[in-house]
Amino acid sequence: MEAFLELSWRLYPASALALGGTLLVIRGVRDFVRARRHARDPERALLVARSFRVAIMGLCVAVFGAAWIAGLGWLVAISLIVLGEEMLETSVMVAALRDGAEREARAAARAASGPLRAASPRVPTFASGGACD
Repeated sequence: MEAFLELSWRLYPASALALGGTLLVIRGVRDFVRARRHARDPERALLVARSFRVAIMGLCVAVFGAAWIAGLGWLVAISLIVLGEEMLETSVMVAALRDGAEREARAAARAASGPLRAASPRVPTFASGGACD
C-alpha cells in the first residue's frame, strides 16, 4: 500500500479519478433533481435510487483520487469500503424497485385488457363429409 501511495506519477491518474468522480456526483445530483419531478411513484423511487447510486459512486471515486494525491492510505481504504457497501446496497434496492415497477406495469396491463374471460372449449363441428373444422 505504501508503494501505491508514494508513486511519483500518481498525480495524473489520481487527478483524473477526482475529476471523473466529481462529474459523476454532478450527474447523480442532476438526475436526482429530474427524478423528483417524475409523476409516478414506483418509477420515481427507481430513478432516485439510480441517481443516488451514481452520486455515491462519484463521491467515493473523487475521495479515492484526492486521498491518493494526499497519500492518505486510511482514506483510500475507507473510500473503497464505502464504495463496495453502497454499490451492493443500492443494487439490491434498484433490483427490488425495478421488480416492483414491472409487476405494477403487468398488473395495469392486465386491468386495461379487461376482465378475464373463461376460455370456451372448442367443440368440433362436423361439416358435410365428416371433416372437423
